[in-house]
Amino acid sequence: AAGVMIAKPELAALLKPGMHASTFGGNPIACRAGLATVETIEEEGLLERGAAIGERFRSQFEALRLEIPEKIREIRILGTMIGLDLTFDASNVVAECLARRLLINATHGHIVRLLPALTISDEQIDQGCAILADVLREAQP
Repeated sequence: AAGVMIAKPELAALLKPGMHASTFGGNPIACRAGLATVETIEEEGLLERGAAIGERFRSQFEALRLEIPEKIREIRILGTMIGLDLTFDASNVVAECLARRLLINATHGHIVRLLPALTISDEQIDQGCAILADVLREAQP
């Protein structure tokens, strides 16, 4: 199969081999899959759910930060993208959470990163926050 791309002369002069990713990217199947994704997000209220998830985490982590301010420098939440900026290296926190069957990640050494699914239940959020809170309370900076 072959594909063709047309560009104005001033733009064509800027293109180099490999810059154009795909002549098949806009095919009907890919377009329908994209539409189905948007429809699902709208029908299931996933944007609103993402905001509610973030706020549930925020309320629990703000309370925890008041309890152990010497360990939590900052709480960063945008929807379901969650970061706890710790005042110490988080590698032991990650390991201890894993031992308690809670999978988390750390970036930059000191930021606990959480990226929960939009389908996470409130009960799962509460359980995960409780485990992480216990680990942070016990952590030795």
